[in-house]
Amino acid sequence: MKEVKKPDEIKKLMASESPVAIFYYAAWCPHCKVMHEPWKQLEKEDGGKTKFVKMESEDIPSELGISGYPQFMYVKGGKVQAEVSGEMSKDDLKSKLLGGLAGGRRRRTRSRRGRRTVRKIPH
Repeated sequence: MKEVKKPDEIKKLMASESPVAIFYYAAWCPHCKVMHEPWKQLEKEDGGKTKFVKMESEDIPSELGISGYPQFMYVKGGKVQAEVSGEMSKDDLKSKLLGGLAGGRRRRTRSRRGRRTVRKIPH
């Protein structure tokens, strides 16, 4: 896993056609510290299909709008495909960040009966 330090480097990665998974973290954040191990395991399971990088909070460009930590982003073809934040298990991170991406971005909404559903967001 590569540590990105320069704002220009992260922007270049995000603009590439190749899939990139990004872990934005803060060194002082206890939730971020917990998420380092699941992030490493997820990278191993991916088998090199996706480039995994991480970036510390002091280096993150303000225009990315990262307001909380830990935050994870999956970018492909210059577009954010999925974005999640918070502490979670490796399996939750995998399903929320990398799962179901073939169908496009997804968001949770409430149905008329109050049940939670997942609907596709058109590009």
